[in-house]
Amino acid sequence: MTVNSGLRPYPFEPFTGDLPAELLEMVVADPVSRVRLPDGRAAWLVLAYEDCCTVLADPRFSRLPLGATSTPDGVGPRELNMDGPAHATVRRVASRAFTARRIESFRPRVQRLVDGLVDEMLAGPRPADVVAGLVAPLPVFVVCDVLGVPAADRPRFYGWIEGLNSVTAYGSADAASAQAELRAYLAGQLARKRAEPGDDLLSAWVHGQGAHELVDAELVELAMGVLLGGLEINSTSAGLRALFQHPEQLAKLRAAPEKVGAATDEILRYTAVSSMFRVQVVREDLVLGGVAMRAGECVMAIPWVGNRDPRFFPDPNVFDIDRTPGVPHLTFGFGPHFCLGTALGRMQVELSLDALLTRMPALAPAVPLDEIPWRHDRMNGGIASFPVTW
Repeated sequence: MTVNSGLRPYPFEPFTGDLPAELLEMVVADPVSRVRLPDGRAAWLVLAYEDCCTVLADPRFSRLPLGATSTPDGVGPRELNMDGPAHATVRRVASRAFTARRIESFRPRVQRLVDGLVDEMLAGPRPADVVAGLVAPLPVFVVCDVLGVPAADRPRFYGWIEGLNSVTAYGSADAASAQAELRAYLAGQLARKRAEPGDDLLSAWVHGQGAHELVDAELVELAMGVLLGGLEINSTSAGLRALFQHPEQLAKLRAAPEKVGAATDEILRYTAVSSMFRVQVVREDLVLGGVAMRAGECVMAIPWVGNRDPRFFPDPNVFDIDRTPGVPHLTFGFGPHFCLGTALGRMQVELSLDALLTRMPALAPAVPLDEIPWRHDRMNGGIASFPVTW
């Protein structure tokens, strides 16, 4: 690997919940710049809203995996992380099971899971860690429930998660082993759903094979993509932190709980859980934001920085749960790879915040907010622990 020591290293500082003021100023002042990533690669850092949309949606930017030198299209099973026709085929199949009606039908299930976890927090000691008690387990429970994974098998997923989402383990033998074990498990689940279908996504996909062309190996990859996208949803804890930082907004929400939907949207726009995002590759020479890029160069667009673009979000650095809706935020992506589980993820944040604030009316942080630790060992970042009392 060539280390580009002459470039400014990115991130500019360790991430602790707030995007650096300098980075937010660069959204307008220097929206496309050259930086050195933590692994030594040079990359274009893209921050403006429109430019982020281009990188995320334009086929001239590829989602090549780390270390790859050619497009994955046509190589191995088709899966959600590919580009072009291969991705479109898988996406069409996945979307049939991710309809708004089907996802909304999961609301009572998600509510029960949230209520059960909050029940355990209320019955336990104070202070309690809202990450360990709710934020970390809920997405695992939900994604397993949606896919149709038996409740008894959930504990097995925690070991696999460590290998799949760890920055330090990425590409290691342990990560490869975790992926192999998970693929084998999901293949077994497909066989079981074929014999005993249920009301879940795996059953819908395997029993819809007559209407689509995906083979079992591709359905396994599809399930892997759904799992990886849904195993960690850190916006609930980041949202709590933002509400505690802005007591006037918290008071407004407590006085009008019906605002929780709007508050969730603002939390998703305003908060960030990492300074990093997916690294993509330029497929052909082009110009973006007035800057010439060459084929083969790396690009990293940061959606949550694009969410602070003043040209699209008035007073973008103000946290306001009564913000008038405008252009869509980029937290769940943009374009062909827009997150399939957006509605489900948003539902988890909304129901979690509503349960915490209504059932714990005196909810408050048990430590100073600047002492809350952030994770740097996970690709999705997030708060490591968040002690609260009530």
